[in-house]
Amino acid sequence: MEDLFRFLLVRPASPTASNTVLKLVPRFVAATATRDVAQAAAVTFIGQNPPATATAGFVFANLARDVAAFVGDDSKALKDVVALVKSENSNHPPADVVKDSHFDTERKLLIDVLCALKLTSDSAGADAPALANLLRGYDAIQLAAAGTDPITLRVLQIVDFAPPPAQPVAAASEAEPAADTPPPDPAEKLAAVLSAIDALGRLPVTSFRQETKGGVVIPLQADEPAPEVSVSGQAAIVTPWQLSPEAVAQLPETTTRTAAELGLDLSTQALPVVVSQLHERRVQLQTALDDIEVAGTKARLAIGGSFVPSAGGGYVGDPHQPFPSGRGNVKPVGIGDLLLVKQHTLRYEGGELAHVENVLKTEKLSRSTRRLDRTETTIVQETESTSETERDNQTTERFSLQRETSDTISTESSFKAGVAVDAKYGPFVEVNANADFATSTATQSAAKQASDFGKDVVDRSVSKLSERVLERRSTTTIAEFEEQYSHAFDNTDGPGHVVGYYQWIDKVLQAQVYNYGKRLMFDITVPEPGTNFILSQIATANSADTLVEPPPFTIRADELTESNYTVWAKRYDATGLEPPPVPVKTIAKAYDASMSQDPHETTKSDTFTIDDGYRAKYALISAAWDVFPGGFWFINIGSNSLNILTENPYVTMADEVGSVAVSFEAGKMEELSANIEIFCYRTERAVAAWQQKVHATITQAFLAKQQAYEQALSQARAAAGTVISGRNPDFNQRLVANELRRQCVTMITGQQFDGFGALQLTPEGYAQPDLARTDKQMPYVRFFEQAFEWEHLVYFSYPYFWGWKPGWKNRMLLDDTDPTFADFLRAGAARVVFPVRPGFEAAVVHYLETGEIWNGGAPPDISGSLYLPIVTEIQEQTGAPQGEVAVGDPWLVHLPTTLVRLRPNNDLPAWKKVGDDWQPTN
Repeated sequence: MEDLFRFLLVRPASPTASNTVLKLVPRFVAATATRDVAQAAAVTFIGQNPPATATAGFVFANLARDVAAFVGDDSKALKDVVALVKSENSNHPPADVVKDSHFDTERKLLIDVLCALKLTSDSAGADAPALANLLRGYDAIQLAAAGTDPITLRVLQIVDFAPPPAQPVAAASEAEPAADTPPPDPAEKLAAVLSAIDALGRLPVTSFRQETKGGVVIPLQADEPAPEVSVSGQAAIVTPWQLSPEAVAQLPETTTRTAAELGLDLSTQALPVVVSQLHERRVQLQTALDDIEVAGTKARLAIGGSFVPSAGGGYVGDPHQPFPSGRGNVKPVGIGDLLLVKQHTLRYEGGELAHVENVLKTEKLSRSTRRLDRTETTIVQETESTSETERDNQTTERFSLQRETSDTISTESSFKAGVAVDAKYGPFVEVNANADFATSTATQSAAKQASDFGKDVVDRSVSKLSERVLERRSTTTIAEFEEQYSHAFDNTDGPGHVVGYYQWIDKVLQAQVYNYGKRLMFDITVPEPGTNFILSQIATANSADTLVEPPPFTIRADELTESNYTVWAKRYDATGLEPPPVPVKTIAKAYDASMSQDPHETTKSDTFTIDDGYRAKYALISAAWDVFPGGFWFINIGSNSLNILTENPYVTMADEVGSVAVSFEAGKMEELSANIEIFCYRTERAVAAWQQKVHATITQAFLAKQQAYEQALSQARAAAGTVISGRNPDFNQRLVANELRRQCVTMITGQQFDGFGALQLTPEGYAQPDLARTDKQMPYVRFFEQAFEWEHLVYFSYPYFWGWKPGWKNRMLLDDTDPTFADFLRAGAARVVFPVRPGFEAAVVHYLETGEIWNGGAPPDISGSLYLPIVTEIQEQTGAPQGEVAVGDPWLVHLPTTLVRLRPNNDLPAWKKVGDDWQPTN
C-alpha cells in the first residue's frame, strides 16, 4: 500500500509548577554573566574537573541512586523515603545525612558538573543522564530532611544566562558619514543636474573669458605719417568657451556644487564640455529613476499540465502592506498519536460528463484551421554627397622699355671794364685801369633709357557642392503559420443521429489508518511552499519547451527618452535604432584673404549651415592679420556686426536654425584669416523626430515578437494532446516532502542554508572535502536528519490567497495531472506537522533552549519547565506498541483527474450505492 497522508491527535504540553523545579546555579561563574562568559568558564571547569573522575568517590552516591530509583516517576510518602534512608545509612535519618559536610560538597559539585555539561553541549567522557538522576537523589534526600511530603523527583533547570550585550555603534568619523545617514536621494540629484543645465543655458555672452593673444590696433590720426610696412596682429582667445571667474561666482550655489560632485571645473573647462557631461549624468540618473513599469517577458512553461506565465517577478516580491505586529517561537505543540493513512489504487472509473458532441443524421462535421500572418516593412534610406572644387591661378608678367633723347645748345657773352686801385701802406700808392670782353658757345646731346616691370595675378575659385540624401533600408518579414487540424464526423450514411459523451476519469483508492504510537510533535506553517519549485522550473527550463510572451508595447512616442528607449529595444530585440541627437554641438568655418595691392581691400560673404535640429546660441571669432595704419575689418554674423580689431570676439546668436549668414569687409590690410565657431543647442523638434523614428522601429520589433509567440503557442497547444504530461505522483510526493522539510528546518534553525558547502576544488579540478568545514558542518546535518522522523511528515495546503497578492493571478491557475501536487503548487501557505524521533526528545529540547546541537552521548535531562514534562510523558509511554496498528475500517477515496474518455455507448452515465460506495452502473 502507498502512504496517502498522515494526521495527528495532539494535546498541548502543560507547564511545570514552580515547586517542582530545582534551579541549578553553578559556582564557577556568576549567575548574571552572559552566556558566552558562562560557556568559557564551563570549558575551563571541565578541564580542571573531568566529570568521570570528579564524581567517582562520592560518599552518598549509592544512597542517592537508591532513593531516586525508589521514588521514580511517581511520588512517595515521606515516611517510606525516611525508612529507606535509615535502612541504608546505619539507621541515620535524612537530617543526619544532610548535616554531613560530604553531602553538601558532593551536591554542589554535581550541580557544577551538570551545568558545565549543559553549557558546553558535550557529554563525552560523562554519563550525563546518570549524573542528573544522581542529583535528583541528593535533592530528594534534602527534601525529606526538610519534612516535604510526599517526595517527588524535581525537574532540573539551569539558570538562564543572558545573551551577549549588543555592541555599541561606533561613532562616525568626520571623514565618513554616519552609518544611519540616509544616502542622497537620486531624485534630488537629478533635480540639481537639471537646474545646473538650465543655469548654464541662460548665461549671457559676456560670461566668457576674453583674454586674447594679440593687442588692439589703434588707427592712425589724419596728420600722422603712414608707414610703408604693415603691422601683424592677433585676436585669438587664450581659453575659448571658458567662463570668467566673475561669471562662475554669480552662478547658483547648487550649480557649482553639482559640477564639483561630477568632477567638473567651471573655471577651467570649456562650456560645451561641461554641458555635455551634465547631460550624460542626467541620462544616467533618469535611467536609475525611470519609474515606468515595463512588464517583463512572460515565459510560459508546461508546469504540470498547464502553460502558465513563468516570470520570476510574478511569484516573489515585497508585500504592499506592513506585516502584522507580534512574533513567536517554534516550539513543540505537545504529545500526539502519529496516525498514518495508507492507500492502494483499486480502479479507475468514469466521473462527471466533460463534453457532448452531436452529429445529426446525414451530417458531416469537419474542422480545419489555417492562419496566415504577414508583416512587410520597407524603409528607403540612401545618402549621396558630392563635393567638387575648381581653382584657377593665373600670373602674367609685362616688360617694356622707354627711350628719351634731349639736345641742349647754349651761348654766353660777357664785357667787363673798370679801374683797379691797389693801395698799400708804405711809401707808394698804385692805381691800375683795365677793360675785358669774352664770348663762349656750348652744344649738349643726351639719351635716357628706362624699363618698367609689372605682374598681373588673377585668382579664380569655383566651388560646387551637391548633396542628395535618400534613406533606403528594406526589411521584409513574412511569417506564415498553417495549422491543419482535421477532425471530422461523417454521418452522411448513418441510420440516425450520433451522440458522443466525453467523461472525466476518476481514480478510486482504498485507504486505511495506522497508529505509530506517541511522539513529540512540531506544528509549523510555512509560506507559499511551491514557489521554490516554480522558480527552479523557470531557471532550468529548456528553451524548446519555453514560450516567451512579449510584454505589451503601450508607451507613446513622447514617453520614450534617452534613458528608457534601450530598455524597450532590448525587450523586443529591436535593431537599427538611431541614437538620440547630442544635446550640444559646435560647427566651424575658416576664412582667409590676401590684399597685396593698393588699396588693400576685400569683401566676403558666405552661409553657415546649421545642422537640422539645432539652433545657434553663441559665436566665437578668432582672427589674425597684417594691417596698415588706418586699417579696418568688420564682420557680420547673423544679426551681429562687430569690428574684429577692437571688439569682443564673442557674440550672442538669435537662435537661428537652418543657416546663418556671414560676411566681412576689410581695408588697408595686407593679409587676414579668421576661424568662426558657432555653439548650438538641440531643439525640441529634433527630439520629437527622433522619438517618432525609434517608436516606429520598436513597434515593428514588438509586432514581430508577438507574432512569433502566438505562432509557437498555437503549435504547442496543437501538440499538447499527443503527449503525456506531468510526473509520477510518487516522485511528486518526495519532491513536496523535501521542499517542506527544507522550510521547516529553516523555521527551527533560523538560517537559510547560506553557510553550507564543504567541498573544494583542487588545482586539477577535482572536488574534495574541506576537512575543517566538513568536521563542522556534517554533525549539524546528521543531527537534524536523525532527530526528526521526516518520513512521517504531514502537511495540508492552504489556498493561494494567503500568499503574495500580485502573484495570485499566476498561482491560482496552476494545475497538474496529480491533484495533490497541483494543490501544493497553488498553495499560499501550508501547515506542516512532524514528529521527533523517539530517544531524541531531550536533544531537540536542548537545541531549542540553547541553539546548540548535542555533540555526543545522551544529553543531560535538564531543560526548561515547558519541555521536560513532555519528555517525561513520552518516557511514560515506552510500553506503547512500536509497530503500526490498524485503526478502524478501510474506506474508499475518489480523486478526480484531468483525463477524459469517450463513453463506449450512447447511454448517459448512472451510479448506484454499494455499501458505503457509489459505483457506476454502465
